Amino acid sequence: MNAFSKAAALVLAITPGLASAAEPACLTKDEATALIAYALPQAINGTARRCAPSLPADAFLRKQGGQLAARYAGQKERYWAKAKPAFLKTLGPQSGGSGNLVANLPDDTLRQLADVFVEGFVEQRIAPKSCTKLDLAIDLLSPLPPENTAGLIALTMEVASAADPRIGKIALCRP
Repeated sequence: MNAFSKAAALVLAITPGLASAAEPACLTKDEATALIAYALPQAINGTARRCAPSLPADAFLRKQGGQLAARYAGQKERYWAKAKPAFLKTLGPQSGGSGNLVANLPDDTLRQLADVFVEGFVEQRIAPKSCTKLDLAIDLLSPLPPENTAGLIALTMEVASAADPRIGKIALCRP
């Protein structure tokens, strides 16, 4: 584990947020879309790593997941300005203590932290039994640009809001 990964793990361990919040972070559809668009490459990489052992050799994620993540990563920079406040919101209250520590990190460091966090979070949360369906979904979405894929995921969350959809401890704000 490199020094940055260790530092990221330490900061996340002392930061209130996704793993420990009693109530999910409430993101608007625009915030969720920006955060999802930014995080797609790490989400794809985390999914591919988690699912590789349970997918056949010809599965989309095993054959083309890295290429898709790289294509989406090439556009990440344009989403960061809107994704950053959404990411900070998911970490919990920013008043004092470790919340301020994370919020005051240099932007490059915060981006690296977000990347490590998303990839690790996704990798830990996926049930291997869902890998075949996730592989198919990512394959079907792969021709889309990241903003369309993110918009579709946020729209799905919005449409399903009556069922109180959450991604971990993140939910769309109710109007």
